[in-house]
Formats: sequence, structure tokens, C-alpha cells
Amino acid sequence: MQGGICINQGKIFETNWRKSIPDNVYYVRIKDSPSSFSQDSGSVRFTLNNPYDSFIFYNGRLFPIELKSTQGTSISIQRDKSEKGKMIKLHQIEGLFKASLYDGIKAGFLFDFRSSEHTYWLDIVDFKRFIDSCEKKSINENDVINFGGVKINKRKKKIHYVYEVLELLKVI
Repeated sequence: MQGGICINQGKIFETNWRKSIPDNVYYVRIKDSPSSFSQDSGSVRFTLNNPYDSFIFYNGRLFPIELKSTQGTSISIQRDKSEKGKMIKLHQIEGLFKASLYDGIKAGFLFDFRSSEHTYWLDIVDFKRFIDSCEKKSINENDVINFGGVKINKRKKKIHYVYEVLELLKVI
């Protein structure tokens, strides 16, 4: 809460990430549906479930990305459509995985653990390997590391972070 206004830290993470994208990298943020903002979904005829938040095109490769940020130590996973309120949705897992099946596409998650101030890229194939190997209902920082997460270098400018996006794109 800042000045009586509740600040969505996930949106700040997304904004910082977007502002870190160099000019020579094509970046698109997919618009959220009204239900994504906890609006009354009964007033909308249908709800669009985006397969991921954004994508980057760089050096002939496409990178579909879902960004997740948490103050906690783990990020909850929806394993069944009947489960509600999970941070990682089943349709996001399916959308990223489907995209990854095509040549030239590298899809995955950006996980921002605010308590440790560490941010990682985790390829969707490695994420699927994680969820297929256990029954856990969330993924934590150690799981991300153990399943091949790539730590993203960043630096803090007063309040906000600047991420080394090009450095990441060159290693994944």
C-alpha cells in the first residue's frame, strides 16, 4: 500500500520487465480479459484465457512468456481445472507447452521471488518435468534451480529493477 493505494507488485514486475526490453527486441504484452482484474465475469459474455502474458521476438526466435511474482517462498500451481485461485493456471501451462512444440520457439516462465530478490527463467519443458515428477501443489525457488532455472541478472535503481534481457535471450 502506497499513499492509500494498493499496488499490485506483479504489475510492477511486468512493467519493470517491459522497460528492460532493448530497442532491438520485439516485445508484445497480450491484453488481459476483464476477469483477470477480478471484475464481475457474469457481465461478460465469454472470458478469454490467454495462453501467456507476452512474447519476445529476437534473433529469429520467438519466446512466449508467463510472468509470475511472489513475496512468498512458492508459487501455487493449478493441476486440475476445478482448482481455483492458483497463481499458475492450467491453461497457461498448456499454452506455453503447445507453443514450445514448434521449431524456433522457446516458451517458459519468469519467476520473481521478491523475498530473495531473485528472478529466474524456467523453460516450460523443464517446468513440465517438475510437475510430472511430483505431486507438489506449488513450485519454490529451490525447485526452479533444481529443474534448470536460469537466474536473470538485474540491478536495482532506487526502487525499480532493470533486467538483463539480452543476456538471458542469448543463453536460453
